[in-house]
Amino acid sequence: MGMVVVEGPTLLSYGVHTLRNGGRPHDVIGQAKRIVLGYVAKHAPQLVAIEKPLPIATRRGAILNVIADELRERAKELNLEVRELGPSEIRERVARNPKATKIEVAEKLVTLGFEVLRPMIPTKPKRSALGLRPKDKYWLHMFDALATAQAATGFPSEVSTVRDGHHASV
Repeated sequence: MGMVVVEGPTLLSYGVHTLRNGGRPHDVIGQAKRIVLGYVAKHAPQLVAIEKPLPIATRRGAILNVIADELRERAKELNLEVRELGPSEIRERVARNPKATKIEVAEKLVTLGFEVLRPMIPTKPKRSALGLRPKDKYWLHMFDALATAQAATGFPSEVSTVRDGHHASV
């Protein structure tokens, strides 16, 4: 699960958190809630942006939907504004291409002021059929969260006008 906290164009915190499968789905949901609520407690955001999970008819897909539901409801209980965006909408807003790859979105974010993250962009595989190795995909979760935060704040036009509040994104 990728996490970022931004204030306007400034990246305050970022990370990737691995959710370990427990004995029950509730264990994974609890881990996600603890992580997000930890960020909320530490940074006191005004807005929480969530990438809408894709409707995947699998057990994992169902758990992702429950996690998004739980996070949305908990954020509302804390009187935080919640914005949810679908993956293609995020890619369109950030990269101006609803079919942009994760690497293309990461590269666009770096060129738009997040230069410190450049070393975390994986190298494109020489043959696309080979795909990325898990370790190369790791930071792409954080880039997804950053893209979600930026798209939710009206990226790029509103980025410079929301300086008075933190934004967290999952």
